[in-house]
Amino acid sequence: MSRDNVELVRRNYELINSLGRTEGFVDPEELAPDLWQRFDPKLELHERPDLPDRKVYRGRDAAKEFWRKTQDLFAEIRWEPLEIVDMGHAVVAHTRIVAVGRGSDVPIEADETDVWWFRDGRVVRLAGFPTRAEGLAAVQRPERD
Repeated sequence: MSRDNVELVRRNYELINSLGRTEGFVDPEELAPDLWQRFDPKLELHERPDLPDRKVYRGRDAAKEFWRKTQDLFAEIRWEPLEIVDMGHAVVAHTRIVAVGRGSDVPIEADETDVWWFRDGRVVRLAGFPTRAEGLAAVQRPERD
């Protein structure tokens, strides 16, 4: 099942990166219903701990709020995977974010490590971290922050 989890993570990044510049909200459920179904209904999506007012989104509908907020902030955003590591119950993806601010066209680049936790073939938790070391450490901690 781990290979399937890694493939799901790769496909998600490929899909996001294929969007290019967006004008309005692109609903992930409408864009890729097969992938969206692999997100558990009780999914937890955790924003990076270094962001001011970081938020935890609980449930698929709340996760859409994260995507709406992200698309409001950025006209274009890519998560370019640099390394994807299968940890069994989780997949750790070290990425380079390349984005363009909406309205300002200011380019932004940052590293991010995303940890995707799986249960029964579904993503149950997704969390972003500013460093690879923090992401790898999170895999060793219990699932709750």
